[in-house]
Amino acid sequence: MTPFSIFALLYMTAIFLELAEKWTYPLYTSTVLLLVVLVLATRVTRVTFLVFLAVTTAHFLLVQFPDVANHVNVAIYGNVLMMVGIVYSLARRQDFPTDDDCFEMLRPLLQATMVLVYFLAGFHKLNADFLEPTISCVGNTLDRLLGVARSRTIGVPLGIVLLGGSLVPAYRLLSRSPLRRYGPVFTGAGAIALGIAAALLLLRPELPAGARTMAVLGMAGLVILWELVGGPMLAVPRLQAPLLAFSWTMHATLALIGFVDFGALALALLFTFVPRPYLDMLTTRVRVPVIGLAVQRAHLYFAMCVLAGISSGLDNRLASGLIFNLSALVLIWPLLSALAAPASRQAWTGVPLSSRMTPRWLFIFPALLFFHGVTSYLGLRTAGNFSMFSNLRTEGARSNHFLLGNNPLKLWGYQEDVIRFIRINDRQAGIGYQYQPLQGNQLPVVEFRKLIYLWTRAGKIVPLTFEYRGKIHSTEDIANDPAWRTGARNWEMALLDFRSIQSEGRNRCRW
Repeated sequence: MTPFSIFALLYMTAIFLELAEKWTYPLYTSTVLLLVVLVLATRVTRVTFLVFLAVTTAHFLLVQFPDVANHVNVAIYGNVLMMVGIVYSLARRQDFPTDDDCFEMLRPLLQATMVLVYFLAGFHKLNADFLEPTISCVGNTLDRLLGVARSRTIGVPLGIVLLGGSLVPAYRLLSRSPLRRYGPVFTGAGAIALGIAAALLLLRPELPAGARTMAVLGMAGLVILWELVGGPMLAVPRLQAPLLAFSWTMHATLALIGFVDFGALALALLFTFVPRPYLDMLTTRVRVPVIGLAVQRAHLYFAMCVLAGISSGLDNRLASGLIFNLSALVLIWPLLSALAAPASRQAWTGVPLSSRMTPRWLFIFPALLFFHGVTSYLGLRTAGNFSMFSNLRTEGARSNHFLLGNNPLKLWGYQEDVIRFIRINDRQAGIGYQYQPLQGNQLPVVEFRKLIYLWTRAGKIVPLTFEYRGKIHSTEDIANDPAWRTGARNWEMALLDFRSIQSEGRNRCRW
């Protein structure tokens, strides 16, 4: 295994886990899994990885785009970026003779991708509703995490079990550090303190209102600092180690409530910030218990992630998150062990966000990614542009954003060209989660026509009453209404993606 092949395997695993989240396309998902196995069997190279990228990009663009999750847009962007870079490196083999040379050429661009995703996600959260405890997306996340922690395993809250289990690797790491003589004391005291805190938190039926408000505001501030400030600080090599540790802790926590696919993609991109001496530590083998076979850590990571994908497909998100976190721990354990033993470890030099091997023209890709991330403020798409779980609202004359409240950057009017639903049967219409509920709410006309197009292809008959530009329209079959019939997609429908718009009230949490 080389740095290139490890990164490629981490990235391919992330793509598989995205498809395996619900196994919406079971045949294609199985094909991608088989393709990864074949790539591993024949050896991970630029050419085999390029084939994988081409196959998965075609599916995302032809079948799913533009109504895809935020991290899928990141994957599409990453796929196209790496395909262009790999083709360029193959055309100039004299400059990039090895696969690792290609990886070094792409590394600054992949690092910039992670920095931009964090920064833009944090910037979107600078709004009044994200800091409103009753509707903040942080409150929703906190409730889901508490739900997981309070679920019981053999009669004990799972949160206590997880805290107890985390003491095992913590003790192992302490035993390798200069603090090893105090390890039992620290571990014992930590176990007692965490046990008391967990019992007080998890054995209560619910958090007191005041405590929940403080927890939501504290978490909201922490998330904004992590993404908005910590993201750009990844550009400082000497700060990368603690920021990587904190970032991975956050993704591992979110994996417990279903965000395994995004966690796997983040792990692959965070891998690009690991300096070469530590990358080499990840190429070691680990002996698998019971069967006694020594395998590459990256291969074992992939195998365990396949199990996580199967668990996710069976709708056991918690098991999927636990397996994924364990697989990641197996992969990065040598790195953690080395960092915990400062007396003998290699100096962490970090990795700068620049390389003489990277052609300057390739930096057009991060520029395009930034443009995609600010489309909400320009009056374009409001979904899939890293504004997930941010409570951001830019529709109308005013935004809820602290810095862009007057929408000074808005150039297009798609967000204001809307229809308002008066009567619709959401269940009969088969509305996706991003639109629920539509009754009484608004939807940009571009998104409305996308729905009509889907209803037409599915042969659905959808009675509907709605308001558009001050006039009430009522039809027993919107798909065959002469004024709204949509038999094909135009470029706007093929590129833009919008959320439904609340008619009134604070902007609630939505994907």
